[in-house]
Amino acid sequence: MKRGMVLTLTLVLTVAMAVTTANAQQYVRTDTLTGHMNSLHAIAFKDNVTLISGGGDQTLRAWDVTTGRQLWEQHVGSGFSAAALPSHDPHFIAYGGGNNNIRMRYSGDGDWRAEMTGHTNSVICLAFKPNSYLLASGSLDNTIRIWDVGDRDNLRRVRTLRGHTAYINELAWSPDGRVLASAGYDGTLRLWNPNNGINFAVLRGHTAAIWSVAWSPDGRILASGSDDDTIRLWNPDTHGTLRVLRGLPDRVYSLAFHPDGQTLASAVNDGTIRLWNPNTGHLKATLLTGSLGDHHIAFSPNGQILAGEGPSGKDILLFRLLTVDVTGNGSVTISDLLEVARNYGQTVGAGANRKADVNEDGEVDVDDVLAVIQAVDAAMAADEDVSLEEEPADSVDLPVEADDETGDTWEGEEAGAPAIGPGSIGTGMSLLQASDVRRWIRDAKAANADPAGIAALERLLAALTRVAAPPPKETVLLANYPNPFNPETWIPYQLSDPAEVTVSIYSVDGKLVRTLELGQVPAGIYQSRSRAAYWDGRNAQGEPVASGVYFYTLTAGDFSATRKMVIRK
Repeated sequence: MKRGMVLTLTLVLTVAMAVTTANAQQYVRTDTLTGHMNSLHAIAFKDNVTLISGGGDQTLRAWDVTTGRQLWEQHVGSGFSAAALPSHDPHFIAYGGGNNNIRMRYSGDGDWRAEMTGHTNSVICLAFKPNSYLLASGSLDNTIRIWDVGDRDNLRRVRTLRGHTAYINELAWSPDGRVLASAGYDGTLRLWNPNNGINFAVLRGHTAAIWSVAWSPDGRILASGSDDDTIRLWNPDTHGTLRVLRGLPDRVYSLAFHPDGQTLASAVNDGTIRLWNPNTGHLKATLLTGSLGDHHIAFSPNGQILAGEGPSGKDILLFRLLTVDVTGNGSVTISDLLEVARNYGQTVGAGANRKADVNEDGEVDVDDVLAVIQAVDAAMAADEDVSLEEEPADSVDLPVEADDETGDTWEGEEAGAPAIGPGSIGTGMSLLQASDVRRWIRDAKAANADPAGIAALERLLAALTRVAAPPPKETVLLANYPNPFNPETWIPYQLSDPAEVTVSIYSVDGKLVRTLELGQVPAGIYQSRSRAAYWDGRNAQGEPVASGVYFYTLTAGDFSATRKMVIRK
């Protein structure tokens, strides 16, 4: 998917309707958990029913994901920035904050456990070694510390790991606990022996800060996501690159493997969660979240629920794995939507097709419509232009020494609705009428349903009725916003014709700072944050640029225009 573009549902009409198919099972947004008053900093499943979240409102909250009900809330003090749950003790919680310390307590009753000190700057990531109370912490002080927190009366720092030249964004233990992986703002992914603190490998290849790292359940794949808009899949044994997923529209902030290892979820700062086959690099589906900030994701232990952040950054969206193959032919197409339409408003016990009741609540209603339409939309989005590239190994093995207790180391909105046949589409006795879709939209809005699902229905209605916004009469480069800005800005524009679009950013002395390649963009208006070109205020090397005056040039085919903007820190 190119920058500035949002998902478009594409329908193809023939005598016997043909559409792109989706998998028989899809993750479909079903619930939104609201309660946090500030941005989320961590989410983790305690078990298949209970989700723990921590936010900038200085609270820990627990949720029942089957009912959407909040179970408890605890105020934990200032500067909340990260949290972790040990896999063998889901009642125990460790969390870090802006006060440089790590705090621990038991969930539910709030029983205070202890506080660990040692970092000289904010703790921003935490991770427990599998089946143990060995806790790793990463900080803005550029160090990793490993703690033994199993004995309340004998809490101790085991060692300190040094090697990163910038702060640590994420930590992940291998499934067997033998290796600790760290993702750094310095653009390196490092592998550590936690028993002696030796940094035995540095994996290089990303060209900007690395924000996320995750191990496959079998330990055979290590995934990393970066500010360079790529995901890299590594062989942790050879330290070589297995493949690179390129063409992503923004920073990959968070990664999570499905428990069966067959799906890798990535939270991208364009408001999407993208689901991949890690063995082939194939994009399986794209889920809309609307979250444009730091975006955390987590799978439930049984893989039935995927949790992510909503547009506000404070709410938690729940995507459930539902069987959306209503017709039972092994794929999901508009034919499945037609079957839901035929049974709409009926209950299962009163003769409705049981499979049309996708969410199994006993009634075929708008929730079932939204489940199917989102599944088809997700499959369409997966057909976007995201490239897969095989690459050779690019790593450095380092013999590094470390001491024992101290652990000190010496290292060296949419692009316009498609136009298809007016009135209805369908085959045989099943017909999908525009009036059906209008009814679904009314019902969905009345139920405050998922806006992404409503948007998909509106695209479908536009396709049925040949409603499409006319393109602008001229191509124009508009003023960026906010201006002045710090640390990011959006650059709006409009295109009278489809074109290959590039935005180039220059310093006041004319030096090229950054190039944003937006790719082939359809005619349309690109003004909202989800559609405009986005610049994070960094140069091509991923470094924040200095305050001052900058110029940005839009090139679209034969069109070129330049405007001025200001960054202030």
